[in-house]
Amino acid sequence: MMLQIRGVKKYFLKRKKTIKALDGIDLDIKENHIVGLVGESGCGKTTLAKTILGFYLPTEGKILFQNIEISNPKNEEVIRNNIQIVFQNPYSSFDPYKKIFDSLYEAISKKKMKKKEAEKLFQEHLIKVGIKENLLFRYPHQLSGGQLQRLSILRAILRGSRLLVLDEPTSSLDVSTTLKILDLLKELKERFSLSYLFISHNLKLVKNIADYVAVMLEGKIVEAGPAESIFNNPYHPYTQMLLSAADYRLKNILIREEEEGGCVFRNRCPFKKEKCRDSPPLKKAGKEHFYYCFQ
Repeated sequence: MMLQIRGVKKYFLKRKKTIKALDGIDLDIKENHIVGLVGESGCGKTTLAKTILGFYLPTEGKILFQNIEISNPKNEEVIRNNIQIVFQNPYSSFDPYKKIFDSLYEAISKKKMKKKEAEKLFQEHLIKVGIKENLLFRYPHQLSGGQLQRLSILRAILRGSRLLVLDEPTSSLDVSTTLKILDLLKELKERFSLSYLFISHNLKLVKNIADYVAVMLEGKIVEAGPAESIFNNPYHPYTQMLLSAADYRLKNILIREEEEGGCVFRNRCPFKKEKCRDSPPLKKAGKEHFYYCFQ
């Protein structure tokens, strides 16, 4: 198993109130697999990404990368060597005052490669990420969003990363560029044996790329399973609501504050019952497909 997340909680104290950004997350990412993570804004997706990357320490629980506990600060080197994030806004991913070559060169600093050798390596890899022209000595503002996102992915590969956390990687790109980036990600996954955690509001994109899907709400995963099973036969009422939303776009769904305790979806659930005030049980809907619900 590439990554194992076990019982991860992340709480923040805001104005004397405890915010449960992550409230007991269990999730696995297999080698050479793509896990799609979907949910409304504020549900905890980005917090989970930052916790995996070591920006936050879990309040409880642990995260293992190939059986090494990376939620332990002593193992942060394992994160740097194996896990990289590709951000939502490609323009914020690069130093605006540095040429692309210098940003990529920093990614391979441990290899102590001479700049001439590095330039040759970068030019070879530009083709692999679908860039035909030499952009190495341009500044970020001189490139398109699609070019910079390809370069963000290239930088992660140059570091030798095996797991990429893709946080809304196409949300700032047009439809045509988005489809090209998705095709590129699939190709690179096979070529370099990569695994992805693909975070997105857009379920159509997730359906297009993911092997496995986890549905998140209010800091909890309420349903998870193979992509085909989730999209063709969703069990949790929240997942059903998401898939029935116009164009699968979660940003259009009203977010309401839930009551403390019990099922996090009960105030919006058409099937809610009195017992939904208690924590819902784990149910299996098939091989690797599970959900939390009294239904």
